[in-house]
Amino acid sequence: MNIYTISTAIRLKIEIIPVVLIICYLVATYQRNTIWIDDYTLWTDTLTKSPQKPRVHNNLGLIYLDQEHYEKATLSLKTALEKSIALLIKDYPDLLNKGDSKKDIESLPILKYAPHVAEIYNNLGNSYQRQGMWDQAITYYKKALALKPAYSEAHNNLGTVYNQKGQSDKAIVSFKEALRLKPLYPEAYNNLGAALKEKGLYQHAIASYKKALTLRPNYLKAHFNLALLYSDMGSYQHAINQFSEILAFQTERADVYYNIGNAYKHQGLSVEAINSYNQALSIDQHMVSAHYNLGTVYNQQGKYDKAIQSFKNVLQLKPDHIDAYNNLGIAYYSKGLYREAAAVHNKALRLNPDYTASHLNLALIYGEQGDINKALYHLNKASHVEPTHPKLSLIRRKILKQR
Repeated sequence: MNIYTISTAIRLKIEIIPVVLIICYLVATYQRNTIWIDDYTLWTDTLTKSPQKPRVHNNLGLIYLDQEHYEKATLSLKTALEKSIALLIKDYPDLLNKGDSKKDIESLPILKYAPHVAEIYNNLGNSYQRQGMWDQAITYYKKALALKPAYSEAHNNLGTVYNQKGQSDKAIVSFKEALRLKPLYPEAYNNLGAALKEKGLYQHAIASYKKALTLRPNYLKAHFNLALLYSDMGSYQHAINQFSEILAFQTERADVYYNIGNAYKHQGLSVEAINSYNQALSIDQHMVSAHYNLGTVYNQQGKYDKAIQSFKNVLQLKPDHIDAYNNLGIAYYSKGLYREAAAVHNKALRLNPDYTASHLNLALIYGEQGDINKALYHLNKASHVEPTHPKLSLIRRKILKQR
């Protein structure tokens, strides 16, 4: 971002200044500091004084991007583009032919001589990328690269959009080109790792993430991505080690504690998993996934009262969480509270009438209560939805034994 700082005032050579001038100077300084209290105020103030300068509109657009005001960002950046082209045409009036459209002007090769047009195109790409408007983002990144082929950041950004569109091969090409142009580019190595992971090339992805971390040891995004990759590979202790590296820099990361809890859970380390989930919830008590996974661990431990409370917490935060209804029903069933179990499974089926898990659980509940017709009804529903479900035969035998 081309944000310019204000230089310090030149020391006055005359040491004795009338008091009234000192007061005026102090008042003026106070007013200036008020105006420049933040970047947004600085550049909006500058805009009123220099509305024709492309740099002002560009920097204001970047501030809007940081503030996630994407429509305003796009408008400011497009204005910056128009101002840049206008200045270029003013300096080179012979470039235009009579009747040239705006599209024709934006395609002129001479644009590469206009200051910062490639950067403005790249920034417009970033604005569209953050809005999920992938095709528009690609268009502007390519415009930036047409003017400035060695623009490593634009290659990296283009690769990011390709990866978000699921076009991993194109993403990898873009990231590798960014790294060819700028070999010491940790962000590109991190992004290349993500694209390689999508392709299932895990060892190559690990190497890319590690290269990013060699260049920037405290690069937390790369630590996080590498940790997730280790988790996907089943290397849970390696994952925990990477997540712990993040906590050395940022202790209040609920998502990190949550993922550590998942790694412990996969290893069957229930106590450690519970501690990690609770740590996540102490930071973010509205974290639905932590409440849910905590409940599943309590169910596995046979601590059904705690499981029930965890799943109720989930449903208070997300009333349509169908899996929470199912697992709440399992906890009630395990405590012998069949009526309560049936009630929550039926709530799950109101959300999704084809939800196999609750049909199977209701078949078990009604079977144990001796209501064979209801039990077979739900079993047949489950069989219709998932005819190859591995538990169908076992549950059918249990029901028929109740006759």
